[in-house]
Amino acid sequence: MEFWASVVFFVIILCLSVLLRHVLRGEFKTRTTKPPLPPAAPVLPVFSHLFIHRRSIFEIAPLLRRFHSLYGPIISLRLFPFSRPMIFISDSSAAHAALVHQGASFADRPRYDEPQFFLSAGQHDINSSHYGSLWRLLRRNLSSETLNPSKIRLFAPARRWALQILLEDLRSRSDGVIFLKESIGNMTLFLLVFMCFGVKLSLAEVRRIESPVVFILGLFTSFNVFAILPTVTKVLFHKRWEAIVEARKRQAEVFLPLIRARKEQKESGGGGGREHLEYCYVDSLLELRIPEEGGRKLTDNEMVCLCHEFIAAGMDTSTTALEWTMAELVKKQSLQTKLAKEIDLTFGSNKKGEIMEEDLQRIPYLKAVVMEGLRCHPPGHFLLPHSVTEDVLLNGYLIPKGAKVLFEVMEVNQNPKQWKEPMEFKPERFLSGGEGEIVDITGIREIKMMPFGAGRRMCPGYGLAMLLMQLVVANLVWKFEWKAVAGDEVDLSEKLEFTTVMKNPLRSQIFPRMHEE
Repeated sequence: MEFWASVVFFVIILCLSVLLRHVLRGEFKTRTTKPPLPPAAPVLPVFSHLFIHRRSIFEIAPLLRRFHSLYGPIISLRLFPFSRPMIFISDSSAAHAALVHQGASFADRPRYDEPQFFLSAGQHDINSSHYGSLWRLLRRNLSSETLNPSKIRLFAPARRWALQILLEDLRSRSDGVIFLKESIGNMTLFLLVFMCFGVKLSLAEVRRIESPVVFILGLFTSFNVFAILPTVTKVLFHKRWEAIVEARKRQAEVFLPLIRARKEQKESGGGGGREHLEYCYVDSLLELRIPEEGGRKLTDNEMVCLCHEFIAAGMDTSTTALEWTMAELVKKQSLQTKLAKEIDLTFGSNKKGEIMEEDLQRIPYLKAVVMEGLRCHPPGHFLLPHSVTEDVLLNGYLIPKGAKVLFEVMEVNQNPKQWKEPMEFKPERFLSGGEGEIVDITGIREIKMMPFGAGRRMCPGYGLAMLLMQLVVANLVWKFEWKAVAGDEVDLSEKLEFTTVMKNPLRSQIFPRMHEE
């Protein structure tokens, strides 16, 4: 029923749009001296993709690739005559010009569709808030109070604890088939929950946190049905809308007691009988005040949204990136062997315990493997949509105020003008003499890859993500030999969820290395 309702609804909208376009052309066509918009991509294939086949805007990469080959690296798309254009950018130099040189102009976010607006407390979280004082306050709070280098060092015991959870889980299942995504997902979830709420929780408690987070992330690709006439679509798709509201309600029921318990703990100076951190993300949220709104505190709903953002963004992206990287090492055994040998040569085969964070800088091939994993398999193939705050000129084209701008991460990461054999997984390109030797992951000097974005909206957690990925990959390869399950081949096909994941999750077998036995 929902399917046919969506087909009928969007066919009607399409017909009205075509009619309105002709009316507007006839009535309001005037001479203009403004620069041209980027070349316009044909709308019908995209419209069919989005509304008939009910796919996400982030799944149109094959169409975009064809459009770019015809019209160039910057193209525009207007789904309806009355809608603002979407601008797609696939070129690294244009991305650098927009995100770095004209960063302030491109730093806004568009008005979100109804579900995302609701789930972000009216765009009052870091990812979705408009470019302005609230965004600066929230981002500065996360960056300086939780993710700056000194605070990241403070969380080192939490990372060691999470790593132990992962390794013990793998040891307990080393005689069977390992679904690595599940094991890594557990590790990152335990770590982020600990960093967020400051207390070690039981498996059952962590699962209660995970359930609504995963459910909300799973809805991500279906939000586009609410993009047009939300008052109508919320009625047509009322079951989907009710599920979104219920998920946030369940999340608040889990998060708010933890937030209040942390507040009481800090006020009383006790630990509540549980192992806890001296500092956590929630501490900063409880202390935060919004000067432009009379110095008010964050509301309960805003704190729930910010905690969800902290856990969801880190959990899904880290898990996805680690699974892709390990899949390449399982598929290409020679690369795994090379990394294991480098670790052996660095520390000696008699080293006991884990590879520690302070050891990572001594393993250059490790960072090369992680960087190549992020280049070939960025968790997001598009950056979150940007919006421009004023008319902007980019490469001779007008980007009109309010336009939604989407940067194509995968096209930048695999640009043959920047990379030799860009489709191949070759960590050596990041070693001395390789074309990626001095790549700037922040994109300040130039953009050759941007798995964390670039400019003002760059992911504030990129430092923690790089540290965690290197720590995990080093210990997985140091402790175990990883092989594909007999009779299986590692399938690198993709599927879009909240991030771009493996269509068929990695299945592998592990064998303890000599120093692990």
